[in-house]
Amino acid sequence: MNPNPSPEQAPAVALAQLLGHRTELSALVWVLGETPGVLKGHQIGETGNGDIIDACAELMGGTVVRSECHRGNDRQGVAQLVTCYDGVPVEVWASYPLPDDHGLTSADLRQLFAARPLGTLVCLTGGAQ
Repeated sequence: MNPNPSPEQAPAVALAQLLGHRTELSALVWVLGETPGVLKGHQIGETGNGDIIDACAELMGGTVVRSECHRGNDRQGVAQLVTCYDGVPVEVWASYPLPDDHGLTSADLRQLFAARPLGTLVCLTGGAQ
């Protein structure tokens, strides 16, 4: 392989190196070519806290920035990292559900209600405060 990849090839080379070092990063959806010379990755998670972005920062350096978005009663967390790896600009982010006021995420609720016969009563922990 060319030891000096072109700007168009550099993100692909960087991605191959990243995945060689940390195979769990294959859980991200990686995009090459959308922005020339930039490697982008994302994950829309149903669980977790964006830990995969922490793994990216551990390997590539940089600081993970976390924020929170609201859509009705639904809360989503977003972890984002913008850094450089082997001279290639990298932008990665992950979204994940945050618990509601009762400590339940949308994934928790889905698990509680999935495959239950119609009319089944589901008792949630906690209560009105």
